Amino acid sequence: MVTDKKQLIDNLISQHRTLQADLGAVVEKIKGGSSGVGVEVVALFDKFKKDLGEHLELENGTFYPDYLEIKKQKGEDITDTQKFIDEMSSIGKVVMDFLGKYGTSEAVDSNIANFSMELDSIVRTLNLRIETEEEGVFDLYKLM
Repeated sequence: MVTDKKQLIDNLISQHRTLQADLGAVVEKIKGGSSGVGVEVVALFDKFKKDLGEHLELENGTFYPDYLEIKKQKGEDITDTQKFIDEMSSIGKVVMDFLGKYGTSEAVDSNIANFSMELDSIVRTLNLRIETEEEGVFDLYKLM
């Protein structure tokens, strides 16, 4: 069990802000639908992937296992929580598929309009996930 829940949650929230800033930088880079930004976008995605990997490692390797263990010890049903975790994993897969699809500067530059629309969807999805975690399971965890 994690002994400093507040520090864990603070770290996860800080990582959320970093991920949002990473994608925000991509959004700013492509504003106006200009082409020829693929090299810069791919570089920004490299940072995002690194930051996302670190976040998912902390979340899936520490936070969720501890959260589930506490719920089990209290005799609480973890079915809904496990479903939530699975839904979060499927969102992660969508994000990774997007990053794979636009993993080269050519892929970005050759269809900037579609890239921009898909990026907008990814940003909304990520923000919803972050909001759901921060206002849901993170708050519940701190109370346990």
